[in-house]
Amino acid sequence: MKRATRAPAPGSDPERTLILAIDGIPYDVFADGQREGRFGGFFPASRMLAPFPSLTDVSFTALLRTAPSAAYEDRYYDREAGEVRGGLGDRIVGDYAELAPFHAAFDWEPPPTWGGAVYLVPGRVAEAELIAAAKFIRENDDAPELVVYLGSTDGLGHEEGRDALRGHLERIDDVLTVLLAEGVGSRRVVLLSDHGMSDGGSRRFDLERALAAGGYRLAERIDGPADVVVPAFGLIGSIQLYTRCGEEEAVARALVAAEGVDFAAWIEGDGVRALDAAGSADPLDRPGDRYPDLRRRVAAGLRYPTPYPANLFVSLRTGWHYGLALFEPFVSLAGTHGAATHDQSVGFVASNVDRMPPSLDAAEVYPWLGLSRAPVPLPSFRPPCPAD
Repeated sequence: MKRATRAPAPGSDPERTLILAIDGIPYDVFADGQREGRFGGFFPASRMLAPFPSLTDVSFTALLRTAPSAAYEDRYYDREAGEVRGGLGDRIVGDYAELAPFHAAFDWEPPPTWGGAVYLVPGRVAEAELIAAAKFIRENDDAPELVVYLGSTDGLGHEEGRDALRGHLERIDDVLTVLLAEGVGSRRVVLLSDHGMSDGGSRRFDLERALAAGGYRLAERIDGPADVVVPAFGLIGSIQLYTRCGEEEAVARALVAAEGVDFAAWIEGDGVRALDAAGSADPLDRPGDRYPDLRRRVAAGLRYPTPYPANLFVSLRTGWHYGLALFEPFVSLAGTHGAATHDQSVGFVASNVDRMPPSLDAAEVYPWLGLSRAPVPLPSFRPPCPAD
């Protein structure tokens, strides 16, 4: 027998919670859907400002207050061991929770093998994922807290763009409307995304050529001053580089001279240095509507407390990306994320119980989720190049 559904009163504190984390949905796309009458049971969405770089691992660490990921995105360089680790193998065997602890916060997420298929048949995978997620929610109706992750939307946005995301959000709304009527509506229900998505095609940044012009080379390990390691994975709008300590500025100068780079930043002493192609006196002094809270986000991103921090970060211009070359033949990019720009950085969060502030930093979202799990204290940042 179905339970009668009574929507919780605004501002109340329901005993049960459902978090639906939808990867890669820009605020503008979700807000447009609400203006068109979708997600009517929710208060107007708030802007969720992702960390920099605007990547899933970094953002969900902040949103769900978990221990930091080993990588910014799947692969990282271990300076002590002198090798790149993580990547496809860890995905396939399901070692996500060790590489990226935020995955342990999900009660349901799609099987790891779906991650590649979404780039071949994105619409079919996204629909199958939604059906499976709804089935899980129904079968676990008595669970006091459910955190469910829809990851295929990120691949859908990369491959087919914002129009495809709008269409899939309509399907999510249709499924969610039925679930709410069946009883889920008596819970606190929070919908959120981890970052935004650019709109339009993208070209691959020629990192190897840019490094070579400055006397550097892309390497698998750092053996000499010319070696630069980039444990690339997805096709994204930022690059995290591992250089020999002391080479940051010279590598940055080589990169910003190449077409496609917006700016490069690194830690120097107790502060942050940055360069751009225009030779700006302060490359981080940019309009907030295009680069939200840029200075703070870049400084915080450089100090993301992974055990394996990169020491030079690059944000690419809109319309450019970099990543594992293996993926290039299989993906025709219609959008990406990772850069510091507004479109790639601003996701959303919406609740059926709380009218949240118009804008929230990712680190401010957790108290609104209604979860009983205590946040994990982040470890202290250990700089990759300690000051003398």
